[in-house]
Amino acid sequence: MNIELNKIGTLIRDERVRRGMTQEELGSKICVGKAQISKIESGKGLTIKTVTKVLDALNLSATVHVEDSRNIDKRVIGYIVAVISQFAKANNMTIREASNYLNRYKGLDFLTEHYEAEHLLSLDDCVQDLARVCYNNGGGLL
Repeated sequence: MNIELNKIGTLIRDERVRRGMTQEELGSKICVGKAQISKIESGKGLTIKTVTKVLDALNLSATVHVEDSRNIDKRVIGYIVAVISQFAKANNMTIREASNYLNRYKGLDFLTEHYEAEHLLSLDDCVQDLARVCYNNGGGLL
């Protein structure tokens, strides 16, 4: 069963009710009061430790699946490669140095976030924008 993080409280409440338990009874199993169980069931104050305790008390288990939700299409990747190459050339760097610099000072984040606007500019204008973004984030080039 796939459950989104914000629905864990509801899942816990539904399971508690299905088992005929009160909030007080569940709370006593994990050494917290009724108010804390109410908070957990409303999805507030959830931590992995808290959820694990409650699930253990209900004889349930959970699996966490983490994935990168950013889907970058091939056009964006090709554009970023071209911009890194141009940035390297403009600043007398190797492509690896330029890539590391742009990554460290948030230039690559800027490119992926603002691709729709930046790809309409010339490569030279984009390189200037990147230099400014990186400079604003602590980079030494401008």
